[in-house]
Amino acid sequence: MNISRLLPLIFGMTLVSCGSVQTLNSESSADVGELHLKGTYCTRIPRIYSGVAYNFCALYGDPGGAYQHDAAVSPPPPASPQGIYWPFLDGLLSGVTDTLALPYTIYRQNRDGSIELTHGD
Repeated sequence: MNISRLLPLIFGMTLVSCGSVQTLNSESSADVGELHLKGTYCTRIPRIYSGVAYNFCALYGDPGGAYQHDAAVSPPPPASPQGIYWPFLDGLLSGVTDTLALPYTIYRQNRDGSIELTHGD
C-alpha cells in the first residue's frame, strides 16, 4: 500500500481529534481556559489516552456550556434525538489518535505525570 495515500487521512484525523491535539504537548499544568474546558469539574487529565479523557472532562461540567459543543454541531434539544454532542464525535477520533500516540504518552506519563488543570482567572 502506498503510504502517501494514508498521510492525508492520518493528518486529517489528527486535526479533527482536537482533544488529543490539545493535550499531547501540554506542560505539567494547564489552564482550563486555554484547553477550552471552562466549567469542567476535572482537576487532572492523565496523559495516556488524554484526548479521550479531555472529552470526558468536557462532558463533566456545567451542562450546556459552550465547551460541550461546536458551533457547527449543535447539541440536540431535550425532545429531539438528532444532533451530536461534539465530545462524543471527537472522543471516537481521539481514541484512534491516542492509540497511535500510545508509546509517546506512556513515556510522558512516566516522566511528567498527569496534566494538572488550573482554574486561573
